[in-house]
Amino acid sequence: MTRKHRLNAIIVYAVLIIGMIIFIAPYVYMILAATQNNEVILGKNPFFGFGNYFLKNLQEVQKDYQYTQVLLNSVIITVIGTTISTVITTLAGYVLAKYRFRGGNLIFYLVMIARMVPQFALIIPTFYILSRMNLTNTYTGVILPSLASTTSVFMMRQYAMDFPTELMESARIDGASEFMIFRRIAVPVLQPAILTTGLLTFMGYWNAYLFPLIILSDPKKFTVPLVIQNMTQNTYKSLNYGALMSVLATSVVPIVILYILLQRKFRSNNVASAIK
Repeated sequence: MTRKHRLNAIIVYAVLIIGMIIFIAPYVYMILAATQNNEVILGKNPFFGFGNYFLKNLQEVQKDYQYTQVLLNSVIITVIGTTISTVITTLAGYVLAKYRFRGGNLIFYLVMIARMVPQFALIIPTFYILSRMNLTNTYTGVILPSLASTTSVFMMRQYAMDFPTELMESARIDGASEFMIFRRIAVPVLQPAILTTGLLTFMGYWNAYLFPLIILSDPKKFTVPLVIQNMTQNTYKSLNYGALMSVLATSVVPIVILYILLQRKFRSNNVASAIK
């Protein structure tokens, strides 16, 4: 390695290390603060170390907000919503990319237009429709508005555009049905794209705040973001920053675990080997 290449490598690694420190520092402090009390967190000399208040902070959140039930609510909504939404958006994107039918382009243009509509503009009509369907204050009412994510449909269509039509034609010659082609051939090839959109959908449901806020009124059905909001706006009790940090720290655990389990599958579509 020449001196110039060595210098370039040092600069690149230095930039990456600095970026990593800037990115990870808030998360590290969040974990540390979750183990501390207000006296330490708000003190003049911050203590960047582990304390002994983590379990006590979680117990306080459990006592005031039934945190285990809140986590269960978020898990139910997120798992069901992500599963159904991933199936719907994968099918929609695949059909829009690989089939030509009357009105197909119009549907795609409508999807693109829908992506440009601000979410705030849909609050009142969405709430009105759900209330007429008696779905307010239910898990279903939280799940339904995000099932057909226009962003996921658009992403899946763009990924599916690279799916080789030759594979579909070969499968048809062998007598495979259209659904079998999708399930046995398209899904394995598009698996990285499906996992990517699925993870984004999972994060969207898990971190959703706006629709749960207007749809849910029973505290027993609240999700994690609503509890965080209630903790910061509780006028009857001073804010325990350690308890708040413990909620924030535990709320990111499912996403981190899911990403660790799926990171090896996030790779480019193996279209070339599929054709062979």
